Amino acid sequence: MYSTSNLETLWSLEGHSGRVMSMVYSPNGNHIVSGSLDHTIRLWYARTGRCIHTLNGHGDGVQSVAYSPQGDQIASGSDDMTVKVWDVESGECRYTWVGHTGSVSGVIYSPKGTQAASLSDDKTVRIWDVETGNCLHVLKGRGNRIEGIAYSPQGHQLASISLDGIGLWDVASGECRQFLTGDGFYIYFVVYSPTGNQLASCNPRETRVWDADRGVCLHVLRGHTSTVRYVVYSPQGDMIATSSYDRTVRLWDAATGVCQQTLIGHSNDITSIMFSPKENRVASSSLDTTVRLWDIGVGASRHSSSGHSDWVRGVKCSPRGDNVATYSNNDTTVRVWDTETGVCRQVLRGHTNTVSSVDYSPQGDQIATGGWGSNVRLWNIESRACTHILQGHSEKVLMVAYSPQGDQLASGSRDRTVRLWDVKSGECHHTLIGHTDAVHNIMYSPNGNQLFSCGWDSTVRVWDVETATCNYILIGGGMTHRVACSPQNDSIIASSGVRDGSVKVWNTASGDCLWT
Repeated sequence: MYSTSNLETLWSLEGHSGRVMSMVYSPNGNHIVSGSLDHTIRLWYARTGRCIHTLNGHGDGVQSVAYSPQGDQIASGSDDMTVKVWDVESGECRYTWVGHTGSVSGVIYSPKGTQAASLSDDKTVRIWDVETGNCLHVLKGRGNRIEGIAYSPQGHQLASISLDGIGLWDVASGECRQFLTGDGFYIYFVVYSPTGNQLASCNPRETRVWDADRGVCLHVLRGHTSTVRYVVYSPQGDMIATSSYDRTVRLWDAATGVCQQTLIGHSNDITSIMFSPKENRVASSSLDTTVRLWDIGVGASRHSSSGHSDWVRGVKCSPRGDNVATYSNNDTTVRVWDTETGVCRQVLRGHTNTVSSVDYSPQGDQIATGGWGSNVRLWNIESRACTHILQGHSEKVLMVAYSPQGDQLASGSRDRTVRLWDVKSGECHHTLIGHTDAVHNIMYSPNGNQLFSCGWDSTVRVWDVETATCNYILIGGGMTHRVACSPQNDSIIASSGVRDGSVKVWNTASGDCLWT
């Protein structure tokens, strides 16, 4: 257990003789319950770490535990194919619910606590009446194993998550009202429009534009002759740019889905694209070691800038749009280019290995760079001086991001942590621990109150920046590659990987999945 004020370990809850598979706080925060493969459930005092009860009764490993909203009951799901309901005060088993024909991997209570739902490897979800112990409904998916379940805040609806999509079930009737599916392909990238009313996702063959509120596909953008790799909206939201391994950039009308221009000039795969914040231009970087700045009005390359010794990994526009920063594979430098003339203004040297991420401060006077050498550097653009070297990560830094206010910087690493740094002093305020694999993508909410991190562990974690606590763990069907927050701060979108090829939209206040 960790203290949220300084993230120091308060105590270690020891007693289980097998792997702990599930652990939750009681609603009032006074107790913790844990379930283990040693067939037992343990109830602990949260303040002291002392074990209150050891609950015995399951005949196999315990996979999931859940508190009732009132805090007087605990439900547990087990590999013995049963769900057990326990009295918290006495530690006695009240009910054993039988019916599943496979391991019970998850169990949750409805918001009012009158029902509970269990999911199993038998590819079903069962809804139980908590008072009588009767099974009210058996929900069967489309053939794939159900990976997760969630009640709506009002409790009328249950969402089931599987590899082929999300089923929305009416709790009263047990009927599936709607089934939301992705486009069936591995999704590389996903992004919100500036207004938040649309979102765009791209897979190897096409880009899809969605209504962000209803989850309806508005347009399918086709035209590239090879894998579509990136998609971005213009600052006004009226245009979409896509790049492809066919070495072209295409510009689309966001309202109609019509391709307006095809930008041709790169001689190798395009690695990144970005609109200039204030001018009618697009910047692109490529494996051909060049960065191109395109004039949208004429569809021509305004400048082609070269100087890196290897292919360009990415490009980042300054907030004012007067320069762009680029970084390259096996090239330890960052180059800053004048967007008007195409001339290289600065070469930032100091990293001893590949630079993996670059971000501008909101004021545009500073650049942060992360590298494979496990450190982060802060640079003054005007003087070209490195003002701070931020050390603390034990492995490669994969992503850096400034807070909207510019006073804080976040970094994600292969060491499975996110660090929050004070930009002025260079000190690390917090180390966010929870991911079980590398953290490769991070971003702040527009108001700066929350931070979203993507891990190779197939989760997105939502962190409270002030307290450095994890509010939610959003679990998808595969490794999450990109995350974006709506301009209104009310939802985030995450794209998953090979396993389900889905785009999921989550509510930032509740952590509920809104649609897929």
